[in-house]
Amino acid sequence: MFEASSYTPPAVAGSNDAGAGTAPPGAIDLRKIWSELWAGSWIIALTTLGAVALAAAFVLLVPHKYTATTQILIDPMDLRASQTELAPTIQQSDAAVLQVESQAKVIASDNVLRRVVAAEGLERDPEFTRGRLAAEHPAIAALNELEKQVQVKRSERTYVVDISVTSTDPAKAARIANAIAQAYLAEQTEVRADAARQVSQQLSARLKELQDRVRDSEQKVEAYKAAHNIVGANGQLVNEQQLADLNSQLASARARTAEAKARLDQVESVQRTNTAIGAFPEAVQSQTISLLRTQYADLTRKEAEQKASLGERHPAIIEIEAQVARLQKAIDDEVARIELSDRAEYERAKADEDLLSRNVDRLKNTAIATNDALVGLRELEREVQANRAVYESFLVRSRETNEQERIDTKNIRIISKADLPLTRSSPPASTILGLAALLLGFASGVGIVLTRAAVKDTAPPQPEPRAATAGRLRAFAKRLWSAPADAAPAAIPVLARLPDVDIAFGLDAVDDPQSRFAREIQKIYRAVRQSPRKRDNPTVLVAAADDEDDTAAVALTLAAAAAASARVLLIDTDLERRTLSAIDADDSDAGLVDVAVGRRDLSEVVVRDRETNVNLVPFVSPHSRRDRRISDADIRDAFAKTKRFDMVIVAAADLRRDPSARFFAGLVDHIVLVSRADERDEDAVASFVSRLGADARKVRGAVLTGVEAT
Repeated sequence: MFEASSYTPPAVAGSNDAGAGTAPPGAIDLRKIWSELWAGSWIIALTTLGAVALAAAFVLLVPHKYTATTQILIDPMDLRASQTELAPTIQQSDAAVLQVESQAKVIASDNVLRRVVAAEGLERDPEFTRGRLAAEHPAIAALNELEKQVQVKRSERTYVVDISVTSTDPAKAARIANAIAQAYLAEQTEVRADAARQVSQQLSARLKELQDRVRDSEQKVEAYKAAHNIVGANGQLVNEQQLADLNSQLASARARTAEAKARLDQVESVQRTNTAIGAFPEAVQSQTISLLRTQYADLTRKEAEQKASLGERHPAIIEIEAQVARLQKAIDDEVARIELSDRAEYERAKADEDLLSRNVDRLKNTAIATNDALVGLRELEREVQANRAVYESFLVRSRETNEQERIDTKNIRIISKADLPLTRSSPPASTILGLAALLLGFASGVGIVLTRAAVKDTAPPQPEPRAATAGRLRAFAKRLWSAPADAAPAAIPVLARLPDVDIAFGLDAVDDPQSRFAREIQKIYRAVRQSPRKRDNPTVLVAAADDEDDTAAVALTLAAAAAASARVLLIDTDLERRTLSAIDADDSDAGLVDVAVGRRDLSEVVVRDRETNVNLVPFVSPHSRRDRRISDADIRDAFAKTKRFDMVIVAAADLRRDPSARFFAGLVDHIVLVSRADERDEDAVASFVSRLGADARKVRGAVLTGVEAT
């Protein structure tokens, strides 16, 4: 638990009977400080000389060490010697940074440093082979010592890695730093070659199995074709080609049949209807019918001529008619012959069509069976294609990785070799060390002188006569209690006059702005807000002149009134937690001290009362854990986090009973005194203000409780 000073000067801020020449509270007497420093100048000189002497001895006795640095650029994107690499190219910046950080760890790894130990013979170097382990395992001892002297880190926002080596010999430091860089490059080349070799060997081992798998799948395809009579030519099945040809022939045959049928029907129609000879194309095209028709026409003309001259019964006419009848019969016979020829041609075309139709139907049935078999064939062919693709991919990859063993694709280079360091890295430069020793020695001397003066000044003063002290306090209290409500403010003005305070009544009364109680509480709020000392985010300590519970009531009602328009935090410093228990808000499992030690965040310990809209937090909770001693600085830092609220109210008990109240008096901006009006405990009020010391100037006024209504 933090502690406040147990002594405060018995002065009252604002009293008119302070002694002449006395510095006001909190003032700094520079003349007195200079006098004390001049009187103790010999102490300051001795501490300064002593510090300089110690710094000189440190420089002379401590071994000098030198640090040499080599810089390596590690580009995450490797050189592309081929289109396919073992590792994909990294494009994301975060992933690239992680890769470079990983490589920095590789540089400081045992594998790389063992190469350096062997290359530089560090197992025989006395600087790296110290201790009992060096006698039995010099290489391991040198490796352990080298790890301590090597520092590898990536420069901020770059891919550059710095390799720093520290040694008592500057040349050795530079040599080892360069050796580490070379060892790392050799390690990377070997690792990449080993990785490519391992992948190539594994791929080669799989090639024979993949080749056999391709051969077996191809043999299954050929056996399946033979079993299902699937024969192809020029990328097409034979039965499909035959079916296409027969379909074409069947179409032609049907056309010929239709044409023959049309000719036959035409001839038959001529025969049935006794149509004139030559009324169909074949008769026109027939030479025999053409000749017969010519003869028939000549005889008909001759018959007509003879009938006109000889008469119808003349023998010559009868002979001509007989010739005409013979020609007519010859023409009919020729037409009949044509009809027989067309019928024979039609029947032949029909027979060809039927044959082709039967062959097409047979091939269709065969094609349907073949198509069913093709389903299984396609599955086997897909398996062949997949096996062949995997085999070819492995074959190409095996050849690439085999060649990649001989190609170094890493994009790593040394951009700055370690040079001979000209200045030591440890201990610091003599000039810097000397200045630091001068400042430290001088500050130590000043601190010793001022501490001695403070011890001398804080000796308890001689007590004043009791009568004089009592008289001064009595006069102060008289001014306080006799001040009327509308009078001008005295040393400590009366901010509000409240009746006997009941928590429930007070919280209800605050909700009614027209009530007398609410108006009195608003006076306190306005006095704090309008104070020229601090108006934004004020912090207020509400404390009692004596051990009275009225502090909780005033603090709660003031917080409830302020919460109507601002975010208010109420801190209960009373160990009995009377302020929080008054509204049943004492269920917090942590307090402000838990925030001070870093165990909890402020947002985790604050409890919000829904009815009043006030945020509450105890200073110390029954469940608070203090694993270490809490300093004043811890409490100040925790209290500073509360400034995010618009107003912070600290409810404190009597200063005499709780030292935390006195400590918070030094942190807050304003102090409000709560006291009973009927008791008029003048000594208690004066003692309260006296214990505040320099913080008495923060007192904004007093709140009197137990005032009868007028």
